[in-house]
Amino acid sequence: HSAVLFAVAAISVAAGPAHATLTLTAAGIANGFTLSTFYSDPNVYYGALGVTTTANGTVIATGYARNELYIMPNIDGQTYATITTKVSSSWSGSPYEVATANGKTYFSPGFGGTFYEVNPTTLALTPLVLNTPVTPYLGLWANPVTGHLLSSSYSGLVDIDPVTGNVHVITSLVGFDGVTVSPDGLTAYAEYGGNILAYDIATGTFITSYSGAGHSPDGTGVISGGALNGNIIANNNDGTISMIDAMLGTQTVIAIGGGRGDFVGPDLTNGTLFLSMAEAVYRLGLPGAVIGGPPPAHNGVPEPATLALVGAGLASVRWLRRKPRKC
Repeated sequence: HSAVLFAVAAISVAAGPAHATLTLTAAGIANGFTLSTFYSDPNVYYGALGVTTTANGTVIATGYARNELYIMPNIDGQTYATITTKVSSSWSGSPYEVATANGKTYFSPGFGGTFYEVNPTTLALTPLVLNTPVTPYLGLWANPVTGHLLSSSYSGLVDIDPVTGNVHVITSLVGFDGVTVSPDGLTAYAEYGGNILAYDIATGTFITSYSGAGHSPDGTGVISGGALNGNIIANNNDGTISMIDAMLGTQTVIAIGGGRGDFVGPDLTNGTLFLSMAEAVYRLGLPGAVIGGPPPAHNGVPEPATLALVGAGLASVRWLRRKPRKC
């Protein structure tokens, strides 16, 4: 396994994959998935990369292409023009991942810097004080049970208690990309070398490896509830979305046609999963189940299809540094 970092002298906005559109496959439809577009930014690469919902239900996202952080309404049909709050760079590293734990939102730049707590109204950043220094690498996720943060770092795959600052190294292996946690809070899933590795968070014991089947998986989220409970959703670099059977290890492609896939983030208000691709952020739903997060905090939240209709009424960078290639 090796990783190569490409330095960035500047970030420029250039034409992106305007014609890429993620679409459910027959298998995706047959399994009951729904798909809508949350944020469209076809003229840049990764107009939004990391996405999370806050305690008040709004969305915080990282604007990789423009080196910004955003607050936007949690309604489908968002564009750069509809973003309510934008803050430019005030950190080391590139704006990569965000996650919400115990009602607080956290931010980690890619390939450097430190971890921050994010003010959900102003986007002001407060560095976390950690007992052991840890430098962010790529993926970040919130454990729905412990309230801890799971992160890829230059110290390996780590479990961080943002309240006490305690850092637990699950494995010292460096080079993980997208990460996620099982709904029971016990298992960490992390992409490494084109596959997804599973670890016991408490003991660091390696559990198993799931093949990426050549799709180059990145961000992942685990399904909770329903007939597909425990299966893993993978956002792939080749523009597809896969569902991996956690028991059998088999893989089903449930969506195709997108640009380069990257991180994912759970919508904590309704159980859907945000999928970041080069041209847009999509929303994957599965009625009767939650993808990537704990059960919805409250009832009465409209389904993604309804959100898309509401969002339809809203006013309507060149990526110079790529993630490390895995080999």
